[in-house]
Amino acid sequence: MRRIAVIGILFVAALEATALRAGAPAASLIAVGASAAVVIFAMRRTVDAAPAAGEVAAPLNSQEEMLLRWRLRTETLVSWADGSCADWDRHLRPLLAREFVHVSGPRAPRGHAEIEAAGAAMFGADLWRWVDPAGARAGDPDGPGPGRGALERILTRLEQL
Repeated sequence: MRRIAVIGILFVAALEATALRAGAPAASLIAVGASAAVVIFAMRRTVDAAPAAGEVAAPLNSQEEMLLRWRLRTETLVSWADGSCADWDRHLRPLLAREFVHVSGPRAPRGHAEIEAAGAAMFGADLWRWVDPAGARAGDPDGPGPGRGALERILTRLEQL
């Protein structure tokens, strides 16, 4: 960027000197203004192309980008486990319920009573209340969620199927 600035300043100064020697101050104003605009535009493009200080550079390939996105999403999900009951109900419960239905596969229970029985059998009553799609709490949404320990136990049970 410094090189562009120095070359630009020298170019504008040379253009100004040439125009003043020719005796056309009005033409020199237009020429200097146009050349200064080109220099500023070139400097701006150089600054926009470089990553800012402290900014993470773009991943080198799509696999790295996918892994980075997966990691960030997982960290976000885990942070919601430590959040409030409302965070759990809004973000984790639908995801866990979908995974439960997906893991159940073709033998998935159909009615609410069957889903309730299968979920309680798989997770136990204490964990099923955090997975049950119909179990969102109407009371105290600001209360603490079950935490990372419960999420870990739920995911372990899902992996065992």
